[in-house]
Amino acid sequence: MAKQIYNYELFSSKKEELMRIQKKRARKKRAQITAGIVILLAVIVGFYISNNSRLYDYVYRNEQDTEERGDVKYEPFKDGFLKYSGDGIEYQKKYGVSEWNTPVSYAHPFIVKSDSYAAMGDRGGNVLTVFDEKGEVSSLTLGFPLIQAGLSREGMVEVILEGEDSNYIQVYDRTGKLIAEMKTTVDVTGYPLAAALSPDGTVLVVSYYSVKGMQAKNSLVFYDLTRQLQSDEDISMEGGFDYENLMIPKLVFLDDKQLAAVGDGEVHFFRVSDETRETRTLKFSQEIESVFTSGSNLGFILDNVDQPEKGKYIYELYSSKGNRKARSYVDMNYESVSVWGRQIIAIHENECTILNRKGNILFQNTLQGGTLQAVFPMSGWRAYRVIFSDKTVEMHMKIWAKGN
Repeated sequence: MAKQIYNYELFSSKKEELMRIQKKRARKKRAQITAGIVILLAVIVGFYISNNSRLYDYVYRNEQDTEERGDVKYEPFKDGFLKYSGDGIEYQKKYGVSEWNTPVSYAHPFIVKSDSYAAMGDRGGNVLTVFDEKGEVSSLTLGFPLIQAGLSREGMVEVILEGEDSNYIQVYDRTGKLIAEMKTTVDVTGYPLAAALSPDGTVLVVSYYSVKGMQAKNSLVFYDLTRQLQSDEDISMEGGFDYENLMIPKLVFLDDKQLAAVGDGEVHFFRVSDETRETRTLKFSQEIESVFTSGSNLGFILDNVDQPEKGKYIYELYSSKGNRKARSYVDMNYESVSVWGRQIIAIHENECTILNRKGNILFQNTLQGGTLQAVFPMSGWRAYRVIFSDKTVEMHMKIWAKGN
């Protein structure tokens, strides 16, 4: 079969028309791409502004009268929150709908949490109960009054107990089995100010404070728990650090290997390993008013007495390695600070201030209602559950005030 040959000269008369069509299509495509970029940038800018802009106005929806006790508190947990008081504790995924509840009779209740577990104790009492999202896991009856408790990721529990002549530090597994115990005395080890379990449950750190003559010392002691997890061997000390004239009342594991020891005006960061070492020290000239964690970050609210015209407080956020991620001046009043996801919520009487992790104020106003008891996020844009002593409401932020 003979090869067919096309004569392209037959189309020469159409050449200019084809070029015009191609140019028109190219212009249309460029316009579509430009419009897409503009829309994308507008969405990004709008999202940033809507999630980082400061708002003052709000509207209430679905108001419900209630008589909430003044000692009821709320803590974020898993996909919902824990509601607790001296009479009991319950877990809610949706406000007002209890997944489970457990009655108690505690004089001074407190909550500690890990990723999957929470424990409720009675400070000065002898009972501590461990929960997960399905309910009670175990209950511990302690031999001495409870001072402090902490949890690992798998539900291991550490407690500091106060005896008559000595103190005790104990570690339990999540079923309530005792796996380690230490007896401490003021003369030998010092007074245990704080303890912390690593999230993986392999390391216990204790802060001991002692005074001899005119000299005060704080010792951080690291204990290896891996042997206790495998046998009944005695707990072994892996090392320690001494600090003169310093009191360290707070220990925080930010991940399995990073520890922060918070003292009076300074913070020491450690890399916990076979050869634990101090990696960074922060020293503040301002007084530390509050300490909180947000994910693996450590946050501070500092009293800004030196430059109050810039803001009553200084907000700072640090990574688990002690690198500063955010700093801002914050002009607010507050009695308590809670962290809900990526938001920090501070309340004082009926004043509410909401910040993001960067320290930008997202909302600040005095809320209308009885005594303000709790504020926490709901699903939806800038929507919050607000609990007063006389009612509960859904609060929705408004970009424009009335009349605008």
